[in-house]
Formats: sequence, structure tokens, C-alpha cells
Amino acid sequence: MAARPPAQVEPKLEADTYVLSYPKSGRTWLRALLGKALVDRYGLPSDRLLELEEVTRLAGLPVATFYHDESAMVDGLSWRDLRSDKSEYRDKRVLLLGRDVRDTLVSAYFHATRRLRFFTGTISAFVRDERYGVDKVLAFYRHWHAARQVPRAFMFVRYEAMHADPAGILGRVLQFIGTPDVPAATTAAAADFARFENLRDAEARNLFDNPMLATRPNADPEAFKVRRGKIGGFRDHLSADDVAWIDACEAERGCEFTRPAA
Repeated sequence: MAARPPAQVEPKLEADTYVLSYPKSGRTWLRALLGKALVDRYGLPSDRLLELEEVTRLAGLPVATFYHDESAMVDGLSWRDLRSDKSEYRDKRVLLLGRDVRDTLVSAYFHATRRLRFFTGTISAFVRDERYGVDKVLAFYRHWHAARQVPRAFMFVRYEAMHADPAGILGRVLQFIGTPDVPAATTAAAADFARFENLRDAEARNLFDNPMLATRPNADPEAFKVRRGKIGGFRDHLSADDVAWIDACEAERGCEFTRPAA
């Protein structure tokens, strides 16, 4: 059960490009990758690195921003309330970030219980909850799969592909958002900068002085924004029955964007 109702709604900024994702699908990592590449490419202040909209604006690029498109935990919407109409993105570029549904749910559970404290039940209850569970993940991506032709440009990126080739995926993303001629050395340096252990350390020490990547001293390790970043880590937390139930839901109501990575 939810401990309390969310107190706010995630703001949507006006932009030319939207990087959309369901919560806990890897956007903090992508934010750091993009920010590092852009501040290095354009000689921008490093303290703005996590602020994609400001960094793209300062670089003279089409403004890009991150958004959860109604799926944010602070919005607290049921999967039934997610809008399938994406016409507001008709003249925009949309990059959609996806991750294995099971890993997404486990990471979201710890975020909801240890960091935001929006939920107090078990992980089994969480994955079945209509505001946070598997049906909401599936509805979010199912709507976008059906609407992928609506934006003037659309790109889908898997978290697992970022793990396999972070610099290569970063290069493709930079081209998509309208950043020309970024040297391979710049994307490689950004990939090294945004390695999991580096971001985890930066969060623990609050090196960015930014609430997007900050955790209170002596915090529960499971409360970190950058928690584990492990592919297949769901096996450490979900029961066999929970995994089977999620997989059955995905097989019945999922789409190309929710299929487990090969």
C-alpha cells in the first residue's frame, strides 16, 4: 500500500527534443553521459552538466530535456490514467529509453520504498500495484509503441545496449538530438566519466551539488539514485512466482519495447 499520496507533479519543460523514460530505466546515467559530452564539446561550465536543457541552450543546440511523460512516481497515476494520445509531441523529437521490465520494477521498488518513501508494502505487492507495477510499465511503453510515428523523429534506446557500448550509443544519441561532429575521443571520455562506480561515488560525496544526484550521508545503499546498475539483478530480489507473473503479463500485454533484450 502507498504510504502517502505524491505531493507534486513532475514539471514538463518546453523543448525541441524529449528524452522520455519510465522511472528507473537509466536516465540518470544517460543524463551524465550527455552532459559530460556536451560540456566538453562546447567548453561549458561543468557544474551545469546534469541540466540538459540548459546545456543544450548554452551550446546553441535545439533544446532537449528529460521527462517521464506522466509515469513519474510523484504523479502517482494508475496505469489506467496514462494517456495514449501523444499528439503534443507531433512536432518534436522523441528519444525513448527502455529497460528490462523486471529490472525496472526492482529498481523502482527500492526508489519508492527507500528514497521517496511512497510505498510501504512488499515487492510482490509493488509489482502488482496499478500505480507502480508491471501494468503501468507495459501501458507506458505500449502507448509509445503505438504512437512512435507521431513525433517528427523517434529513436528507441535500450539500457542493455548502453551497457554493451556506452560510447557508441552516446554518439548516436548526440546525433539524434542535433549535435554535429562530436569526436570519438569525447564520447569515450564521457563514457569513462559516467561509469557506475564514478557516479555512485559522486552521489555519495554530492560532488555535483545537485539534488538530481545527491544522497544524504550514511544513507541506505538501496536508497541511492545510482543503485546497482546490474543487468538481470532482478533475480536477487524477485521470487520465482513474481518473475513468472511479470513475464506472463509482458507476454500478454507487452510490445516490442518491453521484450527482454536478446
